[in-house]
Amino acid sequence: MDDNEENDLLEPDILALLRDTSLWQEPSAELENRVVAGIADERRVVVPISRARRAWPGRLSAAAIGAAAAAAVVLIAVPRNESQHADASVAIAGTQLAPGISGTAGITSETSGVRIQFSVKGLPRRDGGDFYEGWLKNCAGTELVPIGTYHELDNATGWAGVSIKDFPLLTVTREHVAAPKDAAQGSSGEVVVSGALGACPA
Repeated sequence: MDDNEENDLLEPDILALLRDTSLWQEPSAELENRVVAGIADERRVVVPISRARRAWPGRLSAAAIGAAAAAAVVLIAVPRNESQHADASVAIAGTQLAPGISGTAGITSETSGVRIQFSVKGLPRRDGGDFYEGWLKNCAGTELVPIGTYHELDNATGWAGVSIKDFPLLTVTREHVAAPKDAAQGSSGEVVVSGALGACPA
């Protein structure tokens, strides 16, 4: 296969890039050192610059090094799976529908709302059209706010867009899928666990 046949197999954009002589210029030592030092610092790994420079291809372009550095920064910028401590933790107890069940709910205030992290083990898993649903209720019991649906509560997260001072009572009910305008879209009243995120007036 001659050069013309090989060129016909390449995309026009790729071919144009390959012909650009500026992409094949030797990168400066300063740029290489900055890129390698930046990556090493983010990863907290000591990498000798001289050894790292030997790892770069001798004809690698400055543009290619810049792209590699950007990719490394993107990967490093991904949040690590670090444990997030809750602002407070409250006890969760089972009702007559779930005797002997207990656990905790971690409460954390976020800009988007209140995150409620359940850690309640022992409830049977619900699948298909059956699920658990979390609720916050005001002290008068006249207003109810849904905070999420779950298969189980071993490690489940709920979100509330209301103040827990106004809705301090936490419950989880057994629910079943219902039509959009069905009355069953509300709470079934079948509370399996409950807790209090705050005190109600005596």
